[in-house]
Amino acid sequence: MNRITLIAFVLVILGIGGGVTWYLIDTSRQMLGVPTPVASTTPEVNEGLAIYTSGPYGFSIFYPEASDVSYVFDTSYHLGSAWRAHALPEAVGSPVLSIVPYQVLSEDSYPRYYNAMVRIGASADPAEVARCEKPGQAQGESQLQSVVINGHSWSVFSFQDTGMMQYAQGVSYRTLFEGKCIAMEKVRTGSNYQEGPASPKDVSQDTLDAEYAKLEAVVQAFSFAR
Repeated sequence: MNRITLIAFVLVILGIGGGVTWYLIDTSRQMLGVPTPVASTTPEVNEGLAIYTSGPYGFSIFYPEASDVSYVFDTSYHLGSAWRAHALPEAVGSPVLSIVPYQVLSEDSYPRYYNAMVRIGASADPAEVARCEKPGQAQGESQLQSVVINGHSWSVFSFQDTGMMQYAQGVSYRTLFEGKCIAMEKVRTGSNYQEGPASPKDVSQDTLDAEYAKLEAVVQAFSFAR
C-alpha cells in the first residue's frame, strides 16, 4: 500500500469513527433524557402592587403595596368603625379590609389630617341584606348609576357628612354575593380647619383631590374569585 492510499484509508477510518462517536453521544443524550434548551418567559407581575384574597368572602383586590392595611376600621369624627358607612346601629357585620394609600397628619399645616382609603365590609344580617342595594336616604345617601366591576354588578351611592370643620365623603359600592351584603367604599376623611396664613408645608386641595381620585383604580381592581 503506497503512502497516498494509506492516508486515504486513515481518513476514512477517522470519518467512520467520528460518525459513530457522534451517534453514540446523541443516542445516550436521548436515553438519559438530557434536556434540550427551550424558550422561557417570565410571568408578568404588577409592580408596586400587593394583593389581598379573602377565602370566606370569595374576593381578591390589588392595592398599592405601600398602603397602610388593617382588618379593623378606624373611627373618625364622621365615620364610625361599623362594617360600612351608615350601617344600622343594631346590625351585625364584619369589617374585612381597610386600605389607606394616602394620609396626612399635621399639627400646624393644612390639612390637620386627611385619609384617602378603601374599606370593604360584609354582613349576613337579614336587615342589612334587605337594604343592601337601597339608598339610606335618612343618612343622606344619594343613588348613583350602577356599575359593573370585573363582571359583577354593583349598586352605587354617594354620601357626605360635614360639621365641626371636619368631613367624611365617599362612594359606597354594594352588592349581594352568596347571601351576604358586600360593601366596598372609597372614602376620604379630613379636617378643613385652617389657621393663619398659608404655610409652605400645606398640602394643596388639588393634591388631596388627586389622591382621592386614585382610589378608583383600587376599586376597579376588586374581583370575586368564585
